[in-house]
Amino acid sequence: MDLKHSSSIVTGGASGIGAATARRFAALGSKVVIADLQAEKGEALAKEIGGAFCKVDVTKTEDIVAAIAMAASMGTIRALVNSAG
Repeated sequence: MDLKHSSSIVTGGASGIGAATARRFAALGSKVVIADLQAEKGEALAKEIGGAFCKVDVTKTEDIVAAIAMAASMGTIRALVNSAG
C-alpha cells in the first residue's frame, strides 16, 4: 500500500489495534490523525509518529468532520481505519 505523502485517520487510534495501525501507516509515509477520546495517550502517540491528535467521539458528527478537516490539511486522505470500541 503506497501511503507516501498522504494522510490517514485512525479512530480508536490511541491504543491497541488502532495504535498499531497508526504506527504502521506512519512507517509507510502517511501523516496520521489519531481520532480518539483518550487525549493523553493520543497526543503522545501523535508526537511519537509525527501525526496529529483529534479528540473524537465517533457518535458525534461534528467530531468526525473535525478529524476529516485535520487530515485533509495534512495531505490527501488515502486511508481510514475504524478501530473505536
